[in-house]
Amino acid sequence: MTVRTCPRCGWPVAELTPDPGEELPTSGGRVGYRRCVCGSWLVVLDGIVAGSTRIPGGLPAG
Repeated sequence: MTVRTCPRCGWPVAELTPDPGEELPTSGGRVGYRRCVCGSWLVVLDGIVAGSTRIPGGLPAG
């Protein structure tokens, strides 16, 4: 399953502005961090959400 929205609020990742120079090439693709409008930090791998700091309900992930 490919998630292209914030798991907490559903905001589209494509509408979040990446910080210049924050995306790095890896063996799995380009990885970077994005700050969502809801306050969550998202780990984005080639435009797909690979992880986040918050989950629905506002509880910390992990």
